[in-house]
Amino acid sequence: RGPMSAVFTGARTAARPGTSGRSLASPARPARFSRTARPAPNPTHASPGEEANDVIVEWDVVVFRDGDGLSVGKVESVRASDGMCVCQPLFQEEETGVWLEATYTRGPKTVPLGDITAILDADFAQRMAPDRVSNPHGEHAEDFWEILAELPDGVRRGE
Repeated sequence: RGPMSAVFTGARTAARPGTSGRSLASPARPARFSRTARPAPNPTHASPGEEANDVIVEWDVVVFRDGDGLSVGKVESVRASDGMCVCQPLFQEEETGVWLEATYTRGPKTVPLGDITAILDADFAQRMAPDRVSNPHGEHAEDFWEILAELPDGVRRGE
């Protein structure tokens, strides 16, 4: 066979960026089946031997205190050493109801782990970036989340 006649083995997919197609249901990260918002853990509960669901990890979708109100955001990183995490705020798109990153209007926020009020059940996906001027051939994608949990009252939904 020539180099172009290799057998097609199928597309490699991942549920989350960086997972390399491995199953997310593992002893370290059990699958979530409930469609509710879980209360965020007390930062002092992140000790060895605690249940994995009691720990905030990267890519969790959370509700956090943002100034005078509450915002929804994706956890970018967790710094257990100083009890802080970096959250990228999300906003709800009016037409579809999905949540997108507010990267152009609201930058990442560094918040104390104690300001995380809930961890939300949410589905992650990607879609073709709709801007046909900067994406004329449809090769660029944008991340979005469908939040399955009911949000607490007073959560900021717009940019």
